[in-house]
Amino acid sequence: MKHETETKLPKTEQLIQEASVEQKYNQGEQYSPENGLSDPDMGSVVSPNISNYSCSMDILSNDELGFLELQKLNNIMKASYKEFMTIAVTANAWVFHPPVVGSVEDIQEMFHTPPPQGSIVECSVVSVVFPVTSRLLASIMMDAERWASMFSNIICYGSEEAVVAPLKTLWTTDTLEVILVNAEFRLPAEYLPRGRIRFLRFKKMIVPDTWAIFDVSTDYFDDATSDPAQNIAYRRRPSGVIIRQRGFHCEAIWIENSVVQEIDIPKNICSTFTSNFPLTAEHWVSMLSQNLKRRRSKVVTSEMFDEIHGLPNLLVIGDSLRKVYIETVSPFPREKTWDLFSDDKVRILRDMNAHSSGYPNDYIASTTIYIPQTPLRLLTFMDTNNVKLQWLSIKSQAQLKTSVVFFSQDESNCISLRAKVDTGDGEVVEALEFFVQETSLDEYCSFVISSRMSEADVHLSLIPRFCKESLCLRPSGFAIMPAGPGGLQSNASLVTICIRRELENMKVDRVIEEMSGYMNAVVDQITHIQSPNVVEDDLNSEWNNTTTL
Repeated sequence: MKHETETKLPKTEQLIQEASVEQKYNQGEQYSPENGLSDPDMGSVVSPNISNYSCSMDILSNDELGFLELQKLNNIMKASYKEFMTIAVTANAWVFHPPVVGSVEDIQEMFHTPPPQGSIVECSVVSVVFPVTSRLLASIMMDAERWASMFSNIICYGSEEAVVAPLKTLWTTDTLEVILVNAEFRLPAEYLPRGRIRFLRFKKMIVPDTWAIFDVSTDYFDDATSDPAQNIAYRRRPSGVIIRQRGFHCEAIWIENSVVQEIDIPKNICSTFTSNFPLTAEHWVSMLSQNLKRRRSKVVTSEMFDEIHGLPNLLVIGDSLRKVYIETVSPFPREKTWDLFSDDKVRILRDMNAHSSGYPNDYIASTTIYIPQTPLRLLTFMDTNNVKLQWLSIKSQAQLKTSVVFFSQDESNCISLRAKVDTGDGEVVEALEFFVQETSLDEYCSFVISSRMSEADVHLSLIPRFCKESLCLRPSGFAIMPAGPGGLQSNASLVTICIRRELENMKVDRVIEEMSGYMNAVVDQITHIQSPNVVEDDLNSEWNNTTTL
């Protein structure tokens, strides 16, 4: 997306107004070609060869960094910034000149090295306009926890780590800001890459009201990228977003530039599978756009809740629901949280957290399957039939009474809270049990997730700023990813199924048999979809009957 108004980058002396390393730390060093320090006559940093430095692997945790180490780290930051901006210029975005930051070309080459064996480089750029201010978007990006919540489709958690004082001082000015982020990426399928990542995120002013917010994995600062045999799930080369205000909206250039692990899809899933899972700039933009819509959703309520300020915080509940779901389908269950019974075609576990919350017989079955149906068709089916597929205690639609619905304007996201009611002798008796369900539609990963909620949990969610970790959510449901190009209209889908049952007084073999049977019944129903336009509303059908759309 080009515009008539160009953004021209200033010269070095305009761009880098912060004090030099010498001015900030007053080390008393003088310029010489050997030590690579700043030449006072040149007004810019002369970058020494990166190989001249010896750095420990925990250099970013060292609060007693020497001058040469600081100089090296500062030069890597500048090389990262130049690489990031060069990608935007090359993509013909609305920045037209790479920044002049000194002689950092030798360092910049580290971002051009071939990826380790078994990995590929994903580099993509997209221009977009977000319906928020650039200040709001910048504040989200520079807050690790808020940033993670905006990408909860794929990020299980995000947190900030303290930046050591010397670097904090060096990289904190009127035009530069830095945070150190720890995050865990998880895709909801047992064989898709996932892993923890640690990176520095910089916010740098290009010109007034235009900012570059870019990430660089700490590996590039720790000299940890030289091993060609290193196994990498995800490493961020200079990536991020360039933003500027345009009226009431934010114009952005999103850049994804990462080393990612090649995906080896098991042959029993599909022998002709076309992988489409590496994150692209378009995927990031899609997820952020959907979450911005999600947070601006409208509320529809019944007489159960009278005042708008006395409603359950469905957005917080939905965030927690998605996070727990992704943890539930993790291929590496933690022993303190999950008691693994079987890890064959169907993974079967007991939820130890539920056990400690009063549900000692709470069992989970999960699997990932390939279905030659579009993600949109599957999402439509699962959204309507999820209750029947997941909760055997619901025998009729009349048992569910809508309490609150939270939906986006384009209806791409909906969170609903419904009460289970008992009908008998012509009277309706409120039960002390609720069901919360979120359906979210996204080009990269869509969800239909639900959980039972007790009356106590619903009351807890009425408290402003309640602790979401206090909720006893036991989610189950579906995650749907396109199994090829085309997004929601892809010819096939990769579907992760998670079902939850309470089974009492059963031995392990019997639990495995029962849970496998339930899973086979669910798989049978969702793999026999024939038409996307007709949805069965009657929930009275027997469990083993196949639903025809």
